[in-house]
Amino acid sequence: MIEEDYEAWEEYPQYRWLFNKLEVSQKFGYDCGPACVPIKKSGNYIVRPIYNLYGMGIGAHKKFLDVDLHAKEIIHHKHIPPGYFWCEWIDGKHYSIDFVKKNKRWHPFHCMVGTHNNTDNLTKFSMWEIVDAQFNNLPKWIHDIETEKYLNIETKDENIIEIHLRSGNDVAWSYNIGTKIIPVWKGVDYKEYDHLPFIENFHKESFIYEADGNLSDVRLGYYVNEKI
Repeated sequence: MIEEDYEAWEEYPQYRWLFNKLEVSQKFGYDCGPACVPIKKSGNYIVRPIYNLYGMGIGAHKKFLDVDLHAKEIIHHKHIPPGYFWCEWIDGKHYSIDFVKKNKRWHPFHCMVGTHNNTDNLTKFSMWEIVDAQFNNLPKWIHDIETEKYLNIETKDENIIEIHLRSGNDVAWSYNIGTKIIPVWKGVDYKEYDHLPFIENFHKESFIYEADGNLSDVRLGYYVNEKI
């Protein structure tokens, strides 16, 4: 089973454009552009790398950009680094949904909603809760995607923001709706959860999740507050 994005890159060369987050944002009609292309209106934007096969939201951050103050500066690589792009900020709950292919259509079978204690840190979720998987309004071109078995889609409410050619929630497949998955971050006190079962990362060596220093927050595993 494909477990990492780099494996999917090698396995599905025909879908490599899906790893281009700018192209995906354009596909859905979001207001977006690469570094050097100025914004057209003031507002909140998400700024992040065009490509990031490592995952974990590396480099992604929320930024307010003023069209009068910042538009011309963006042309000279200020505010948006090379290799990054800006996209309109989309409000809403953050969902991670796993799909399986049946009768040539993708059907959701597992869904989690994530929460942040700090919305300025987009890489550090404080909790994921398993909820009913009800997302069924996929465009036809997504149903045409063929993978080994699974597809994972991230959304803000009904707005698709990322598509992965692999599963995303498999660590929680065996648990019931209402179960809460609490990521354990290095250096944070989790005494209130000590009584709960702990799941280690797929890769036990925590340094793998530091991304060579590109992640300030290192995930050590998860506590599971299971809904019986």
